[in-house]
Amino acid sequence: MKLFFRIIICIIAVIFLIWFTLPVGLFHVINIGTLLGVFICACLLFRFGFTNAYKSLKERFYSKKVSRIIFKLILTGAAIFGIYAVVISSLISFNSLSSPPESSDPTVIVLGAQVKPWGPSSVLWNRINAAQKFLDENENVNAVLSGGKGADEPVSEAQSISDNLKKGDDVFYLEDKSTDTRENIIFSKRIIESNNLNKNIAIVTDSYHQFRAKIIARKEGIKGDIYAINAIEDRVGLICYPVFFVREWIALPAELIK
Repeated sequence: MKLFFRIIICIIAVIFLIWFTLPVGLFHVINIGTLLGVFICACLLFRFGFTNAYKSLKERFYSKKVSRIIFKLILTGAAIFGIYAVVISSLISFNSLSSPPESSDPTVIVLGAQVKPWGPSSVLWNRINAAQKFLDENENVNAVLSGGKGADEPVSEAQSISDNLKKGDDVFYLEDKSTDTRENIIFSKRIIESNNLNKNIAIVTDSYHQFRAKIIARKEGIKGDIYAINAIEDRVGLICYPVFFVREWIALPAELIK
């Protein structure tokens, strides 16, 4: 039974190790999520795949009192972090499920992402597609398209979203000054208040990003209901998903202490 358990853990670790490294080779995407994910997978492989080497290392640490204490602290820290990862992952997943109820007509906030010289990046396209689907299914929706213009972007992210959304009877407001998620929310809130729009909002962003966006919205004084409209992930989004999901483990506590 123990052997079967170790094999399963190793197989899962190998799959995720490949998944975490694919974005580096295919799209040159590397961040704290990449490094942390690879490190965790490597640790699991060492612990459950190279048991003799692990036992030998453990014996060396246990040979002296100080090193034994250090080893136990490392194991305790790993256990605490594992619990934290499970809890925070559950919260991220739960908050991505709060889709707007029918006929609620919230004000939609589409969060920006990078614009390439040839148009929206894959991440931004995924958000545009999700916003388009919601707008097609709900008439007369007010939407705030958010995102400023970076030094390497041909147009603002808000303008790029507007250019690629099919306009029906919906009303769009462009927020083109923000540089990050916090400013997306702050400046969008000002537009909502100045135009007396519905205080209940639906944020269009990637599912792993919804929880942090909601935390920022609450911190910045949005009192109404906050719903999630998740980006429709394409091939690139699915390949990069674990990297950005794990990055949220670090980004969330950093956001809370700001």
